[in-house]
Amino acid sequence: MNIPRDKILHLIMGVLAVAVTYAAVWIGQYNLGLALAFVSTMFGAFYEFQQWYRGEGQVDVWDAVATAAPGFVAWGLLELIR
Repeated sequence: MNIPRDKILHLIMGVLAVAVTYAAVWIGQYNLGLALAFVSTMFGAFYEFQQWYRGEGQVDVWDAVATAAPGFVAWGLLELIR
């Protein structure tokens, strides 16, 4: 069976999405803010990784930080109103 490389990469990203979602739901049972920070950090890391892998755009750690920041702000706000 010859599966196109693109389809395999989509499958891998699907598996990673399930793993991140599962981890976020598990973490969210104990701390919703931490779960939001975790998910935003993973999205930033995955996006930068795919840019590097595909050779598209400019890979920049600060882009990943900017993607993660709203999750950390939400975490802080949730802690303040707790």
